[in-house]
Amino acid sequence: MIKFITLSICLNLLASLSVASDDHSGHSDDLLFLLQHKIAISKLQKKHLALPPSEQNSNRQQQTRHFNKALPKLTRYMAVPESRYPNLDMYAQSLKSRSALLNDYAQLLLQFYAQP
Repeated sequence: MIKFITLSICLNLLASLSVASDDHSGHSDDLLFLLQHKIAISKLQKKHLALPPSEQNSNRQQQTRHFNKALPKLTRYMAVPESRYPNLDMYAQSLKSRSALLNDYAQLLLQFYAQP
């Protein structure tokens, strides 16, 4: 249910960004990129414990590669200022979406560091 809500918020943000100024094209691209990596990391983490120890290391390395690609874009995605939005409502929606995505990545990182 939480994933559906998060995805719904992200899709609403993406739709909002498409009608916003052209400056947001990089922002919406970053969102799609971040969602792709979030899903990939989540799938890898779900498989991790079921894998034999010899394959768990490879799984963690794959997760690390995804994090290394995603986290710099997450930083840029989070830093978009209010002035880049056409109105306060769109900015508020963006803040909610960005906080949800940041929370998702925080949970993924906590899970990553809790893995054996």
